[in-house]
Formats: sequence, structure tokens, C-alpha cells
Amino acid sequence: MAMTGISPSVFCPPWSMFTAYLILSLHFFTGTLISACIPTQQVETTFVPVTTTTSSLIPLTTTSTAIPSIVTTTTTTTTTTTTTMPTTTTTAIPCPTDWEEFVRPSGTWCIRVFMGIGDQPTAAGLCGGEGAVLTSIQSQEELDFMRSSYNTVVGTLGFFWIGGQRTGACISSGLTATCTALNSFSWTDGSATGTAGFVWNTGQPDNGGAMLNEPCVTVNYLGVLSDDACDRYDGFGYACGKEPM
Repeated sequence: MAMTGISPSVFCPPWSMFTAYLILSLHFFTGTLISACIPTQQVETTFVPVTTTTSSLIPLTTTSTAIPSIVTTTTTTTTTTTTTMPTTTTTAIPCPTDWEEFVRPSGTWCIRVFMGIGDQPTAAGLCGGEGAVLTSIQSQEELDFMRSSYNTVVGTLGFFWIGGQRTGACISSGLTATCTALNSFSWTDGSATGTAGFVWNTGQPDNGGAMLNEPCVTVNYLGVLSDDACDRYDGFGYACGKEPM
């Protein structure tokens, strides 16, 4: 269809617009080219795992622990040490057969009465043959035993010798205030103590009266003592004494 009155026209943009377009296109191209030519540095990002700490709230429990009170008891043990000493048993040695045992303050004493005729020295020698001596008298008990034994062996007569002698201070004296019945004689065996055995007959010891010659001692069948001359031969016995053996 023909257009009348209007002439066709060509639109020519202004130069400035063209210039701007050109610059813009060039910039875009250049940017693209540069981007393509310049290697892109790849940054490796390492993801560090995040540790999530879960805080579990432990309930605070206040426990009151009562520490038991320790009572220390110190026990003192007393140790009694008993020392047992060996028991020593002393067996008393008995007197020999036919000898009578008596316990004196000085120890055990054995006595035996023998029958025999002779003077005092002879009687002392016969006792020595028995391992003994003419015996002393410690007590009335011993004197009674001797009398009874003599009466059994000999009978009711005469006398027997025992171990006593007049002291030096009274050798020439009868009974006086100084020389009495208890101090005029002493025992010769060294065993008897005291004066209980000096049971004198009436008026004894008289030392023979005016003769003053009776330094030895005898016991008659009645069981009483007399002083006599040591050389009398009419004695019928003798009493010996010794320690147990």
C-alpha cells in the first residue's frame, strides 16, 4: 500500500549513543576475555568439624557424709611372768634299823641303847664301833625312850652311860651357887642344845662328896641322872647317838 505524504526515513542514532554502545560492548568482551584467560584460583575451603560440647549439667548433690568418730582404746596388758623354779625334794634319810629317830633343833638324831658291862671309856669305844658316840639328851622324850629301852634289854637294875662331862670350872666343886645342876655339866656329842635333858636324881650332881671325882654321867633304870666316876665297871649298858647316814 502506498503511503502518501510521508517520506520513508532512516533512524540514525546519535554518535554518542553509538560510542557508548561500542564502549560497553568492548568492556563486556574484554571482561569476558580476561575472565577466560586469567586462571581462577580455587580456594579450598576445609570445613573443620565443629565440636559441639554438650554440657550435661550434673545436679550438684551435697552429700553430707558423717565421718564416724574413731575412738582409740589403748589396752595395757600386764604380763605376769611366772618363773617356775625346780622343786628340790629333800628326802630325809631315815635312821638305821633298830635306831630311834628324834628331831632336834640341830637336826635329826638317831639313838640306840646297848647292853654291855664296862667303864665309860669302854662304852665310848663301843659306840664308836657303831659309827656313833655316847649320846646326849635333848628332851624328856628322849630320856623316856632310853629308860624304856634299857629296861627292856637289861631290866630294872643298874645304870647305863651317856655322853656328858663336868665342866672345867666345876671339876673340883660340888653343888654351889656357882656350880649348879644346870651348868656343872655339858654334853659331849655337840648335838643337843639347852639343859632340858639334865634331869638329875635327888642331890645330884654331887661330885662324889668329899672325893670330888665324878666327872662322867650315868642314867639309872628309873630314868634319872647321876654323876659318876668314869672308871666304874658296874654299868650294864650305854646309849649311843649319831646322825642318819
